[in-house]
Amino acid sequence: MSAKDTAAPRKPAPAPSPRTYSGVSAKVVKLRRSDWTGVWLVTLTHRGESNFIVSPLDAHGAEQGSIVNEIGGYKGTVLLNEDEGAQTAALKIQADGAWTVTLKPLSMARRWTGAGLTGHGDDVAIVSRPSSGLTTVTARHSGSANFIVDAYTESSRENLVNEIGGWHGEVPLPDGTVLLTVHADGVWSFAKS
Repeated sequence: MSAKDTAAPRKPAPAPSPRTYSGVSAKVVKLRRSDWTGVWLVTLTHRGESNFIVSPLDAHGAEQGSIVNEIGGYKGTVLLNEDEGAQTAALKIQADGAWTVTLKPLSMARRWTGAGLTGHGDDVAIVSRPSSGLTTVTARHSGSANFIVDAYTESSRENLVNEIGGWHGEVPLPDGTVLLTVHADGVWSFAKS
């Protein structure tokens, strides 16, 4: 047996620690080079009365759409770099009040076991056991604006719900769903039916 065969297996690299940035009004937050790639969980808050818009910027400063675009106070969690090959070098913050942005490893998202899951506002949940076969979800929303639920498998994203205002219904969960994102302004819930 060679020394190579007896070497202890390497431990996986530890997940990066959460990083929090804060400020007041407009700012460009430059991310560490090591944070440009990979899917991040981003928790944001805003205490203001006007627009709160957070837009990823690539290494050349070009805007890549927005991850949040709300008016007034905001508290929620969204994804960053979920599209394959996406790289974010900075976040452009447009705000009239105090704000915080916390980047966390995706592994820190809430876990959904299939039992009831409730929340308020934007959120992300890891599906503890990927869905298999015909699985349905009962969803409910009590807000007045957009209610959007997307399901992610290892290779695709599918929209489950895209409604405005209060909504209640049942939708199929794609086979192999590993992650759910919710965009909402009110209280929401979902559970396997």
